[in-house]
Amino acid sequence: MITIRHAAIDEKRKTYEWLCLSDTAAMHMGKPDFPENPIPTWQEFQNDFEDFYYQQESLHLGSVMIIEKDGNEIGATCYACFHLHHHMAELDIWLKSKAYCGKGYGTEALKELINYLNSSLDTTQFIIRPSEKNIGAIKSYQKAGFRKIENKEEAINQYLLEKYLDNYGSGDYGMNSTAVLTLVLED
Repeated sequence: MITIRHAAIDEKRKTYEWLCLSDTAAMHMGKPDFPENPIPTWQEFQNDFEDFYYQQESLHLGSVMIIEKDGNEIGATCYACFHLHHHMAELDIWLKSKAYCGKGYGTEALKELINYLNSSLDTTQFIIRPSEKNIGAIKSYQKAGFRKIENKEEAINQYLLEKYLDNYGSGDYGMNSTAVLTLVLED
């Protein structure tokens, strides 16, 4: 059984290590396959994942959450809302080891996160933006209900607040290399 819980500030370092220093890092960042998205240093990660992602009073802005499988930590997922229109969230996910990949855990964790955000923050629209090269991730997100969008720019403009378009609009891999997937919950 997959569960998710909010990460505490003292868990920030391990979520960095899972994202950037584990055997899964090469699947979505760094050379040779992802030179446009270099592996961040600890300081760069701290700048990107500000402390609010790990604080209870900031849940309306975003949060990093620990994914557990039968009580064992297997990775992290996160959501960010601060840069989007109301009732929207941008999601991300990373597993701490390849041993957990390809088993449906990521798909299940995303479904848990979507249900949590819908019931807790009334979030009804979701966006996730992996690399176009990360076919496994794209398939996993589609299994969670996401739809791949062909008109990326239109989708980005629909989700992001105008003042954040320059900083976040092109995603981690650039507009051409970033896949855009969305999910809209029906009433």
